[in-house]
Parts: sequence; structure tokens; C-alpha cells
Amino acid sequence: MLTYKVKVANAGFSKQELLGFKRQYGQLKATYHPNLTVGMTLPALIKEEARKSIIMTRYYIVAIFLFTFAAAMFGNWSYMYMPAGMLFFALLDVRSSAIEGERTIVCQIKLMILAVKLWF
Repeated sequence: MLTYKVKVANAGFSKQELLGFKRQYGQLKATYHPNLTVGMTLPALIKEEARKSIIMTRYYIVAIFLFTFAAAMFGNWSYMYMPAGMLFFALLDVRSSAIEGERTIVCQIKLMILAVKLWF
């Protein structure tokens, strides 16, 4: 079983994305008292950012599957507007999370993939 440090290292982040995480790491170290950040490392910060990146999006994904299942079960495909609407809101959530974290959307998606990999 791979540790989270190996999974973070193999996540495929570019040098620019890693420098962004390093900048964020430096800001956290400078902001908080050294006793609070003594155990924080860059891979731990990336792991935490990955965990935070998928918090709300997973609910949208579950809703998309449930509404698609309901549309198939009832045999009325006009109900497919709801999964499409949920997909739209999920994409808006990914975009707003990327903007809030000062990252690109591609980096945000990589963080989400890393969060899923860390579960397994």
C-alpha cells in the first residue's frame, strides 16, 4: 500500500503548481505560530487541499447518479434536466474552488483525482 507522500508525488502536478503549493505552505508557516505548524509538511498540505477540493463536489456527483437512476427507473427521460443541472452546479463549484484557492481548473481537477486516490 502506497503512503500518501508517494501518492502526492505521483499525482502529476507541474512545477508551477508545486511552486504554488510551496507559496501557500510558506504563507501558512509565516501566519501561524511555529508550535501549530511543527508537524506540517508540503505533502501534508497538498493532501489536505486535495481533501478539501472534493468536499462539496461529491454530493453533486451522488445527486447526478440518483437523478439519472430515477429517470431510468421511471422511464421518462425528460427528467434528465435535473442531472444536467447538477452537473452544471458541480462544474461551477470546481471553478469557484479553483479561483478561491488561486489555482487553475486543471490543478483543481488533479487535486480531486488525488483525493479519490487517497481514499483507496
